[in-house]
Amino acid sequence: KSYFAIRTLSVQDVNGTKRICLNGKPYFFHGLLDQGYWSDGILTPASPSCYEKDILAAKSLGFNTLRKHIKIEPEQFYYDCDRLGMIVFQDMVNNGDYSFFRDTALPTVGFKRRNDKKLHTDLKTRKAFFDAMEQTVAQLKNHPCICYWTIFNEGWGQFDSAAAYKKLKELDDSRFIDSCSGWFKGNESDVESEHCYFKKFRVKKAKRPLVLSEFGGYAFAPEGHRFNPNEEYGYKKFKNREELASAVRELYERDIVPAVEKGLCGAIYTQLSDVEDETNGILSFDRKVLKIKPEELLPVSEKIIEEMNKIKNAGL
Repeated sequence: KSYFAIRTLSVQDVNGTKRICLNGKPYFFHGLLDQGYWSDGILTPASPSCYEKDILAAKSLGFNTLRKHIKIEPEQFYYDCDRLGMIVFQDMVNNGDYSFFRDTALPTVGFKRRNDKKLHTDLKTRKAFFDAMEQTVAQLKNHPCICYWTIFNEGWGQFDSAAAYKKLKELDDSRFIDSCSGWFKGNESDVESEHCYFKKFRVKKAKRPLVLSEFGGYAFAPEGHRFNPNEEYGYKKFKNREELASAVRELYERDIVPAVEKGLCGAIYTQLSDVEDETNGILSFDRKVLKIKPEELLPVSEKIIEEMNKIKNAGL
């Protein structure tokens, strides 16, 4: 037995703004960062059904996209996304080193431009990355849920993004390619990809469709469902579930909903589930607590849909 799906992905000019389109119409990719870590198996869930539960939890809050972050899942995950209707932004696995000063400190204060041709020049490392990219596409390309590839994230292991983009385009020219998610942008990419955690997000004029590929990261650690009772990590911390829910909704209504009209094509909130010390998930690490109720966040999705309908109608 098998199955198939038909869908098109394109970039179109809609009223003077570049938009990424699904099936010929402007679409807003309303998503969550998904690192795929589990309290019982770390990289593997206790049961294959856990993937379905995560996907349905995201859908219950109005999300239509998961960004699978620097990890490739077993086939079950992508099959479940195919059949349940969840779009996937798939990252390549990083195999380079990380420098806090180069890859985090400098970009955080604004130094986000760098000639990546001179980064990670070791030919063995570069070949390993390209080999893994080729294997990733060969393994996953038949899953219609995957609409978007991310090559490099926040400079980690980044080298010659223009060459990497060309290589990936040769392997698969049917999906959007985000060459440099966050910063150290090159000249070759299908989207303009931004990360924003510590300040108000503002839409900048861009020649390519704009995607906010990471933002948010608000943290709340429910008692009895914490990996580490002594430490927790998040970009802004809250004392209870109600405060968290209110703040996340306010963040969307203040920054994301108004940005849709101005050209924002997608936003990926950090993140789907807690990851050990990272307590900024919508779900707790053990998946037993959904920190935000559907009725608290669904109005955001409805507002985004309203904005997208205005754009579609105006573009006809």
